[in-house]
Amino acid sequence: MSESRDGIEHLRRSDLFSALGDRELQQIAERLKVRIYPAGAIVVREGARTDEVFIVKRGRVDVKKKEQTLGIDLTLATLRDGASFGEMALLTGRPRTATVVAAEETEVYVLEKHPALATSLTRILAERLEEANQRRGLDVVSLSRLEIDIRVLTSIPEQVIARHRVLPLSLTGSTLVLAMVNPADLLALDAVRKFSGGRAIEPVLVTQDDFSTFMRSRYPVLKRQTTRAASEVIAPPDAADFEREILEDLQFVDDRPEGIAITDLEKEAGGAPIVRLANSIIALALKKGASDIHLEPGEKGLRVRYRIDGILNEERVLPRKVQLPLASRFKIISGLDITERRVPQDGRITVRLEDRTVDFRVSTVPAKYGEKMVLRILNRDATLLGLDQLVTDPPTRALVREMVRKPHGIIFVTGPTGSGKTTTLYSALAELNRTEVNILTVEDPIEYDLAGINQIQVHADIGLDFSRVLRAFLRQDPDIILVGETRDRETARIAVEAALTGHLVLTTLHTNDAASAFTRLVEMDVEPFLIASSTIGVIAQRLVRKICPLCREEYAPEEETTSYLGFGSATLLSRGRGCPACSGSGYAGRVGVFEVLSVTDEVRRAVTQGRTAQETGKRATAQGMKTLMDYARTLLLGGITTVEEVLRTVAADG
Repeated sequence: MSESRDGIEHLRRSDLFSALGDRELQQIAERLKVRIYPAGAIVVREGARTDEVFIVKRGRVDVKKKEQTLGIDLTLATLRDGASFGEMALLTGRPRTATVVAAEETEVYVLEKHPALATSLTRILAERLEEANQRRGLDVVSLSRLEIDIRVLTSIPEQVIARHRVLPLSLTGSTLVLAMVNPADLLALDAVRKFSGGRAIEPVLVTQDDFSTFMRSRYPVLKRQTTRAASEVIAPPDAADFEREILEDLQFVDDRPEGIAITDLEKEAGGAPIVRLANSIIALALKKGASDIHLEPGEKGLRVRYRIDGILNEERVLPRKVQLPLASRFKIISGLDITERRVPQDGRITVRLEDRTVDFRVSTVPAKYGEKMVLRILNRDATLLGLDQLVTDPPTRALVREMVRKPHGIIFVTGPTGSGKTTTLYSALAELNRTEVNILTVEDPIEYDLAGINQIQVHADIGLDFSRVLRAFLRQDPDIILVGETRDRETARIAVEAALTGHLVLTTLHTNDAASAFTRLVEMDVEPFLIASSTIGVIAQRLVRKICPLCREEYAPEEETTSYLGFGSATLLSRGRGCPACSGSGYAGRVGVFEVLSVTDEVRRAVTQGRTAQETGKRATAQGMKTLMDYARTLLLGGITTVEEVLRTVAADG
């Protein structure tokens, strides 16, 4: 009797039976059956035929429907205590149109077909038809089957797309059609409105799996197919509206001397579309965290590539007609001669973006189809991080810090171009920079500005080379001297002599490993005993890409791989699966790999005796030096980088 009264109360609270009288409710309650479904159990299967109505007594169920185009199950609704389901199929006699699954352990009342249901079911049907007429549902799209407007797709920055899981698909009149994984995400809509130029937004639904697949596969391809849309990017006001959010804080610092003649070409380069395009190229590079911008003229157009985490990626191909005015625009803002296209030129751009200043080193060379231009982005923030952020291995970091705090001697930083040598030198200087210390640098070019340090730019065309500046430095009462690069015999000898006369000298060399620095100096005719007496140590370094933390996963590598790396067969390593945040690459950012050779008595004897680099390296290793490969192994075991990156940057050098 108690179960019957409880059943009547549940029926009375249900919309389906609330209009029935007590007698009818009593008759129905007597026919109720109770079933308990564990979490994950199917209560009703789509396509099945039954004569039962269900009322949730306790728990929660999800109503799911198969989306035929996408081949996935979409959750239509979640039902809790008192909710009913199954009545529509009972009324129409058709198969179930959805699957109902217990989201947790759920207890339901089950009622078989009964004449007393007829009136109530008819009322429910009428209400739902009225609701369907008044409410418009969201369309579900399949990204793999859509023709997407490239210009519209690239109007929203990739970071916004990845962060909020949205995709601009097309413009319909004054409405932007926006695919969203979560159409109820108001923050995502607000972010997109900043780039939509005041347009209305019509959201459509896309699944998370479809979105992730699109970002890994089609999105990078579509970004590259911008040749046809390039002229639209620089012409109509719509494009300017889309880019305004990126560009509004971008300001160029014009430090050119006054009185420069304005030629017709300069007027063309200063036109609004070209200015907007140049700003867009720079702004996008900054947003993506690129280290270099490459503008490469070709037979079919001007290719724009960004170097991100050490890897060049093609961003777009622009029409050939923008090549000359765009190159002139960059020359104007970097202080170069726009009328000279036959010889290489070097310049500099300073950009203020929000609350920071970014420097660009500009280099041009004449090529077959026009001038190739590279803009090197100099990140001032990287030099202020110090050694704590730069060297991740604590013992190695402690050794480097001990070396740079020596009062006199010379420290060499070696590695190929682009391996971060200058960043390492300036990170050390940032820690040494104090009011009571006189620091002088000679560079070609000056890549970073560091307050409190006196920096000299080399000008070989007027005879102001490294050796001449170094000789002048010795009369300037320096404590610390930084030499951008030791390139020749005279510079090497003066640097060594400065180290022997009570100065701390920091400089770079181009060698593959630390021990090879001694061989390189001997080739420059520096006596071995001077090298051994003056050198504090050598730092060899490389840069490897870091695994994206959002999609990092562990895996068991092949036995051949673990054997080569010197790991046990049961060792687990990490890799990036690829996600929207890392544009499907599996990587985000870079980290240094270091080999630090401290000149001990044993190493000093090897250098003085003229031993080979291999022999000197073995002696240093025997005394505890961690090689590049040893350091790389710690990064692998720490889940910081991948085997592929180590093989590409470290093992390839032997």
